[in-house]
Amino acid sequence: MCPNCILNQVGFSPGLWVAFGVCAVFFVAAAVAMWWAYQNGEFDDIEGSKFEMMDDEVESSRAHAAREHVPAARAGRVDS
Repeated sequence: MCPNCILNQVGFSPGLWVAFGVCAVFFVAAAVAMWWAYQNGEFDDIEGSKFEMMDDEVESSRAHAAREHVPAARAGRVDS
C-alpha cells in the first residue's frame, strides 16, 4: 500500500486480499508437503543421495568404501 493510502485510511483492495489468500494457500501447501516428507522418512538419510550417484552397479566398491568412511568422518577421525 502506498503511504497516501495509509494516511487516508483506505482499506485493502480486493486484489490484495486475493494475493494474501494465494500466499496463504501456498504456505499451507508447503507446510503440509514438509510434514508429509518428514513423516515418510525423506529426511532420514540426507547423505545417501550423493553415494547413490556414484553407483554404476547395484553396489559398487567405491560407494561402499565411501559409506564406511562417513561415521568416522562425522566423529572427526578421518583416515585418508
